[in-house]
Amino acid sequence: MPTLYLAPHPENFQNLRVLVAARYGRQEPKVVALAPDAKLGNTSFSLPKLPALETQAGIHVSGPAAVSYLLSTDAMRGQGSEAGALVRQWISYADLEIAPAACAVAFSALGVSKQNKQVTDRAMAELRSLLKVLDNHLKLRTYLVGEAVTLADVTVVCSLLLPYKYVLDQGLRASFTNVTRWFLTCIHQPEFQAVLGSVKLCEQSLGQGVPKLDVGESAAHQKEELPAQRGLTEPPPKSASQLKKEAKKKEKLEKFQQKKEKSQQQQQQQQQGEKKPKAEKKEKKDLGVITYDVPTKPGEKKDMTGPMPDSYSPQYVEAAWYPWWESQGFFKPEYGRRSVSEPNPKGLFMMCIPPPNVTGSLHLGHALTNAIQDSLTR
Repeated sequence: MPTLYLAPHPENFQNLRVLVAARYGRQEPKVVALAPDAKLGNTSFSLPKLPALETQAGIHVSGPAAVSYLLSTDAMRGQGSEAGALVRQWISYADLEIAPAACAVAFSALGVSKQNKQVTDRAMAELRSLLKVLDNHLKLRTYLVGEAVTLADVTVVCSLLLPYKYVLDQGLRASFTNVTRWFLTCIHQPEFQAVLGSVKLCEQSLGQGVPKLDVGESAAHQKEELPAQRGLTEPPPKSASQLKKEAKKKEKLEKFQQKKEKSQQQQQQQQQGEKKPKAEKKEKKDLGVITYDVPTKPGEKKDMTGPMPDSYSPQYVEAAWYPWWESQGFFKPEYGRRSVSEPNPKGLFMMCIPPPNVTGSLHLGHALTNAIQDSLTR
């Protein structure tokens, strides 16, 4: 007979997952409940993690996924490679995504862990998103994989036990009718009922009088209630440092409220008083078109000794330059020689001007590039 080592808490959904898998596998292992924080005494377990299973053949496995896999049948693991892959997919989805979100909202409702509202709301939103994925998948399906219960159903159902018992009330369940239908179908199977018993769904949502976890009632079949279980019914007493920190936080909140009220009073007084007249906008002066009026003969260099205009004017900037460039011979490639065919003693100088882009339209970028190359050439 194999030996199954479990954590003692009756609400531990990982324990329930393993026990349901054992029922489907038609196995009745010897169950040993270890005390909280107790370590596996057998050094044959490479990973000392609960739940753990020791088989008659001397195989030692740890963790809920491995133990439930070993206790179940081949049909539960998925018939064929494709079905097996789908079963593993949903097991991974439950372990890595559903279980963390489900524990966060359920533990907060049960008072096991204290989380601020922001963290709880974020976990609840994450759980809703995960349930929506399940709801869409189960729209035309009875079970997650195939036409019978598999390890995928066992794992996902057990990971949703706490939310369905303590968080998801009728209003929340109405948004996930397909998931609820599948959940009820599973928990009413004989193998589930032999382990879970009668599961009562939540009647009040999170934060509306959710009942505290009653460990003593759930563990009535046990000989003695363990101290770690009793600790779940009542929060541990706060230390002096925690009380001091809460007092400081309360003091800061009161100061913030006073400051906020004072600010609101000042705003009301300003609204009741006379409104300050708006400053008149200065009208922009229209300088008109600025031109270059200094007398310059065609071909003479532009006079640059005077002050520059206050604003840019193309008429002013471009005036008189072109005739001077022509008079200086800047546009003659044979500059300094009698003919362009004569060899240049200074050698050849060549600079390519890039063509326009694919649109065929010139723009400011071309003008800027060509202006720089033109300047360098001259």
